[in-house]
Amino acid sequence: MSFQVREVGTVEGDGSFIVSVFDAVIPFLESIGSNEQWGTTLFSHRDGFTEETLQQVRQSEQLSLTDKKNDENDGLRIFIVERELTDDPLDETSSPTPLRVHVAADGRRLLSVGFAFVREDWVPRYIASQPHLCVERTDTIYLEVIITDSRVDSSLRHGAGAALLREIQKYGHARQKRVIYLDGWAGNQKKLVRYYEQQGFQAIDDFSLPRADKAPWLGTLMRMNI
Repeated sequence: MSFQVREVGTVEGDGSFIVSVFDAVIPFLESIGSNEQWGTTLFSHRDGFTEETLQQVRQSEQLSLTDKKNDENDGLRIFIVERELTDDPLDETSSPTPLRVHVAADGRRLLSVGFAFVREDWVPRYIASQPHLCVERTDTIYLEVIITDSRVDSSLRHGAGAALLREIQKYGHARQKRVIYLDGWAGNQKKLVRYYEQQGFQAIDDFSLPRADKAPWLGTLMRMNI
């Protein structure tokens, strides 16, 4: 079995898939002791989240057609990683929510297992507001979010994140970018930060974001040369 990565919008229902993966990651993070990363409320239950996400999907689709970055889309591209299913049919009944399998034009059965949002020459405001963080804004890619579908058995999704990161590197190289930035949650013994280090990212510095009635959100800014 192998992974393939495609841009969002080439298969019907990509937006709904992305929202469902955001929701699925909440109980998963809680199960591994990382519930402080994104809280306990499902993303689809947060005001405006679903509508905003579907709008972002449309922006990415449009940008892939026009290749015209503007203030509205910030160079947003969304990628979906899929795993080819070859032998035994996937037992979708093992998941409380049906997993997403579609048949490609060449007859291959493809299981959607994750996604990534990237933006060109862009820095999130919460990073730009940190004076001690040095971030270049020109000829760069910012990996805004990357999630694999925790409803998919680990034997099928293992390596999906790495496949997405490799594709983002290729995308950045083709766009003549020099650096990929991301920020990761630094709680739970920095397990997420360690994962990104294993994928070739280097930590720049830590930061914290205040939250009302909660402990600060702890993060680490990271980079990888393309």
